[in-house]
Amino acid sequence: MTVLFFLQLKRALKAVPRVIAGAIIPLLLAGMAVFFAWKHHVSSLGTVLSPVALVNQDTKENLAMVLPMITESEAASKFTFLEMSETAAMDALEKGDVCAALILPKDMFSGILDSTNIPARLYLPKGATAPSLFIGKYAEAGSRTLGASQASVYTATDLYKAYGITEHLSDLYYDINTENLKYALSRESAFSVKSTTAIGALSLTEYYGCTLFLCVLLFFGAGMGSFLGTPAPKTFSDQLRRNGMGTFSLELSLFLPLCLFYLILSFFLGSITHVLFPGFTFTATSSLFLVCTALCFTAFTQLIFSFAKNTGHGLLLFIFLGLFMISIGGGFLPYAFLPNLCTDLTPILPLSACLAGLRRAVTGALSFTDCLLLLLHFGVLLGLLVLLSLFGRKEVHE
Repeated sequence: MTVLFFLQLKRALKAVPRVIAGAIIPLLLAGMAVFFAWKHHVSSLGTVLSPVALVNQDTKENLAMVLPMITESEAASKFTFLEMSETAAMDALEKGDVCAALILPKDMFSGILDSTNIPARLYLPKGATAPSLFIGKYAEAGSRTLGASQASVYTATDLYKAYGITEHLSDLYYDINTENLKYALSRESAFSVKSTTAIGALSLTEYYGCTLFLCVLLFFGAGMGSFLGTPAPKTFSDQLRRNGMGTFSLELSLFLPLCLFYLILSFFLGSITHVLFPGFTFTATSSLFLVCTALCFTAFTQLIFSFAKNTGHGLLLFIFLGLFMISIGGGFLPYAFLPNLCTDLTPILPLSACLAGLRRAVTGALSFTDCLLLLLHFGVLLGLLVLLSLFGRKEVHE
């Protein structure tokens, strides 16, 4: 068995130049796909203005005075206000031509001064979109700010009248209005900024770096097709049988060099990952994870090429299934752009689980459970490989 292992190892070493040559073009294509996906997420699409129907039933003089204070604020800079009649505004809202309809009733602006407080009416479409919800929150913040300002003025007026010091009201109004203006002009008083991304705690470089890690393993593994897909000559298999070694021994002799190949490649890529992404450190758990990744890829590669009719079919099937599982795991598009089914499938697909665990390793959140999951996948793949080996590899005559 030892002699057989070294013979297969020698064959594997001879296949390395073909592996490298065969992996260059697919890796370039994968690198281009990763690069364009990265550029898609970092590119700026510009500011898209969402139209809002504005119905003014008050005087145009009041509108001309107040509207710039609304439309020129930072929060409203994402909207364009289209003045139209109430009927036209409702029709546009129903058709989806505008994201909201804002109606300013008669005497609304003068009501702010005499405390009648005639409210503006804001209509949003059914199943409100993000712009509709945003302008709704914007209007809510504005009304609350205005209400608080009026309450402070009315309360102070009543208090000064009760104590008979109304002669100082003008100074008080100045101070109150100054404070209210400071509050209203402060963006943080009405809005807070919360940032979220489709890729979670990872940076874009880390996210697509993990994808490239798996693609390198996949395409270098595809190059081993000439090593795995070539059937044993009949004279060689006859000699094995005479020495008491059957199909299982042949499969094992292929498995060990392939596993060694993936182990070396995995730790080499792990070293590069450690240099580029300091969050990935060589701990006992991360080292075990790399070993489990190599085992999964070994069993998956040998299973596919053993199942295929020839090397060409095995290569196509291996690449297709590998890229499919990487895509399901959010390798090229984040889960936010994929169906919810992809999230459910990730743990039960070996390469998808490898990608998910690698991302957690980069962020320092890798756990022993991730390693156990890969070991479970390895066990299933190995069991299928053993069952397949019972049917024997194809033999040819020299």
